[in-house]
Amino acid sequence: MAGDPGPRTAARGGTALRPIQAADLEAIHRLVVEVSWPHRLADCRMLVDLGGGFVAVDPLGQIIGMAMWWRFGEAGGTVGMVLVSPAYQGGGIGRRLMMALLEDAGQTALMLNATAAGLALYDRLGFRRAGQVRQHQGRVTSIPAASAAHIRRVGIADHEALVALDAAAFGMPRAGLIMRLLAIGKAWVVESEAGLTGFAIRREFGRGEMIGPVIAAAENDAIALIAAAVDGTGPGLLRIDIPAGGVAIAGWLTQAGLAPVGTVTTMIRGAWPESARMPYRFALALQAVG
Repeated sequence: MAGDPGPRTAARGGTALRPIQAADLEAIHRLVVEVSWPHRLADCRMLVDLGGGFVAVDPLGQIIGMAMWWRFGEAGGTVGMVLVSPAYQGGGIGRRLMMALLEDAGQTALMLNATAAGLALYDRLGFRRAGQVRQHQGRVTSIPAASAAHIRRVGIADHEALVALDAAAFGMPRAGLIMRLLAIGKAWVVESEAGLTGFAIRREFGRGEMIGPVIAAAENDAIALIAAAVDGTGPGLLRIDIPAGGVAIAGWLTQAGLAPVGTVTTMIRGAWPESARMPYRFALALQAVG
């Protein structure tokens, strides 16, 4: 992870595992493109900069698989970017990558968002199912009405408060991630007499833009934040990943032209820290990092 896992490799069937290196970035992006994931090179760079993990390489040293994880605080982290080149799928490489990652993580509690294809593997590795996340995506056709919450753009003086709100909602501190997203995106806050109670960030991602995370004390405030973030989006696709329980948000997004396009299952391994009842995480930063 953040430290050097050492020179450990595990060769089998002509492939070997080794820790991810910064120099792997372009090869990682080529692998992502090969499996038709939307991440741009810049999206992959952010994930590599903030996390760690392992790659599988063929006898010529070409990257044919990967698995990453991101530590947040001392208690836990998230797992993502687990993928294997189609030509090598079915040979156990994904399991080997995950075993190396779990050994690296040790006793750290882990969360991941699994596609249907990965559920059986993660079940066998001791992850338990804890909920679902629904991806909404499309081009904005209208901006439905939202509550009259006091929304304004984020200023530099707000950053510390936003990091604290995210930590309360997520259950562990993600200062590095939130500050990175604030640096590359645009953000809005909802404000009351008690101070800042939520925020949303919109940034370039994949084939267009992405909104997330969205943190708020109530769903109507989350919708107001999303409405502010949706206004002024570019011509590309807009994506937002929401916990499946956000019924009102899902309806609002669908009216706006962002239809549900897929669902993943949230899974946890170990003792995940409890998050605060308020604020609540109404949209993820990205499925990989929660």
